Amino acid sequence: MDTILTGNIWRLVAQKAKAAKRRLVAAAYVSSCRHLKLRQNDVLVCDASDRAIKAGETSARLLQALLRKGVELRSRPDLHAKVAVFGRYALIGSCTLSASSEEYSTELALFTDRKQVVAQTTAFIHGIREVSQEIDGDFLQRILKIKVRPARRRGCPRKDKVTRFGNKVWLVSVHELAEDSFPEEQPFVEEAEKKAESLADKDSTISWIRWTGKARFRSVTQRGDRVVQIWTSLSGKRITVFAPCPGVARLDVGHWTRLFVAEPEDCHRLTWERFEKEAVKHSLSRVSKNSVRELNPREVLLIERLWK
Repeated sequence: MDTILTGNIWRLVAQKAKAAKRRLVAAAYVSSCRHLKLRQNDVLVCDASDRAIKAGETSARLLQALLRKGVELRSRPDLHAKVAVFGRYALIGSCTLSASSEEYSTELALFTDRKQVVAQTTAFIHGIREVSQEIDGDFLQRILKIKVRPARRRGCPRKDKVTRFGNKVWLVSVHELAEDSFPEEQPFVEEAEKKAESLADKDSTISWIRWTGKARFRSVTQRGDRVVQIWTSLSGKRITVFAPCPGVARLDVGHWTRLFVAEPEDCHRLTWERFEKEAVKHSLSRVSKNSVRELNPREVLLIERLWK
């Protein structure tokens, strides 16, 4: 599972962090920890240098409270990374542990359970932990005496709705439509196509999938999801399967929805016969010409191999 997060990232991952047996965090600045409930045996590496304390970027009072809870604290003045490991999940992004990050800044992070990424992130945190200075009682007593002169905050709190991005992969049977189908929808489609084109690479072709009813594909899919299209021609004589392509925009009007898909110029495709043969070869089951379903993580790995 790979998910791109934005907005108040620490709040979005709070449940996963709470459920983990141990939390490992390396974040340059630490002045707010209300969503990330650090506790005994957790590890926090931050920049607790005199400069960071004086500027109000890291709070000595907060570090004092965390140390009392049994959190292992370390200081590294040149730290700029913002990463965390919560059990089998890793977070890699731009967010510091601060009110500014939570409420003011536009942040972005990757949240993943890929074992290799989690292992490498864990190794990174332990690596800088070993070469960082321990924040003990004496260290705290010294930085607590530093007079704080925080920089004046610029900007206003975020008022925009947090954007969510899809991270699913769908196997979807689609059928070619005649050009004069649904003429009353065309003005909406043309406007949305222009937006989709602006969001995709210049060499990509924008296509769309029209859906109605209460199917899960219509209710759940969103931009960022990828779609493997099992495309049937208007005559029904030709079936082509496209490699996974990203959805770049979604349009909902009345009883219908269109997901706009960006197909790269070099998008690989297979005939149905070849795809079916390769699916069997790669142990990909539950595949038919009429499939409309979300692929599980194992199936995603298998289906991506078909086009390698």
